[in-house]
Formats: sequence, structure tokens, C-alpha cells
Amino acid sequence: MRETADIAGLMQAKLNQLERGSKACEMRYKRFDKSFPPLSKEDGNAGYDVFARLKEPLVLQPMESGKVPLNVAIEVPYGGVGFLCQRSSTFRKWGVRLTNGVGIGDPLFRGSDDEYTAELQNMTDKPVTIKNGDKICQIVFLPTLPVVPVEVDELENKNRGGFGTTFNNAEEIK
Repeated sequence: MRETADIAGLMQAKLNQLERGSKACEMRYKRFDKSFPPLSKEDGNAGYDVFARLKEPLVLQPMESGKVPLNVAIEVPYGGVGFLCQRSSTFRKWGVRLTNGVGIGDPLFRGSDDEYTAELQNMTDKPVTIKNGDKICQIVFLPTLPVVPVEVDELENKNRGGFGTTFNNAEEIK
């Protein structure tokens, strides 16, 4: 319970900073060519769209995976993380998914040649083509909590079991 209060306090402090008009963190980035910068079309969007940087189209056969460079190296601010996420339309448009679910860009992955790359898998039964400039992923930035691992013999909470142990369906919450 103590940890929950600590997290809530940190998040409230961040919200208070924003309410007082503090500036957003800078996201310093380098493009590998001058097309397609990271883009957030609307104020308040959670993610920045990133685009395929391909010399020639990438054709993925059914169930095949391939790497797509995203034209950006990023200095994620210290104290934060960048999550490389699939856009909600990516599967609908192409039938592909990120092979690792979500990529994690931490502040140490920040060299000038550290281009973000998405590994995509074709989940359809037909070939899929990804072209230069296709908007396939987004990067969402979030603060991280500094932690110190502390080994203990017992944890405070009761055992839950996981995988649906809270309740199995809506009927159980009535």
C-alpha cells in the first residue's frame, strides 16, 4: 500500500507541474533523411507517429517477419521511457503486428546511429507490402520511477493467482 501512495504522489507532482505551466520535456531527435519527422498532429495526442524509411518496398510473405527502419534516433529524457507501439490502424491496414508487442527505448539508447526499428510480422495469408513513408508505429513517452530492488522473505499482499482470479466475467460482479 505504501508503494501505491508513493506512485500516486509522484504522479500528482507531475500533474501539479503541468498545471503551473511548466514546459514539456524536449524530445531531441535525429532524422536519417529529411523526410518524415516524428509527428503528433493534435495537441494532447499521447503518441508521436513514426514512418517507414525504406529504399525499396518491403514485401512480407505470410507469417514472415522483417525489420523496418523508422528514420529517427531519439534522446529519451532521463527519468523517462519511450514505448514503440503499434498504431491502432496498423493491423487493419496491413495485417502486420510488432513481433515484440511493444518496444522499449530507454535513455541509454541515444546514439546518433541508434535508429529506431520496428520488426513486423505478416499475420495474413497473403503477401503484404510496406512502403517508404508508411505510418506504422507511434512512440509514447512516459516517466519512470527510480527503484531499488529489495529482496524480502514475504510480500505484504495475499496471493491472487493471476490470470482471471479477480473475477471471471461480468456476472460475478453483480
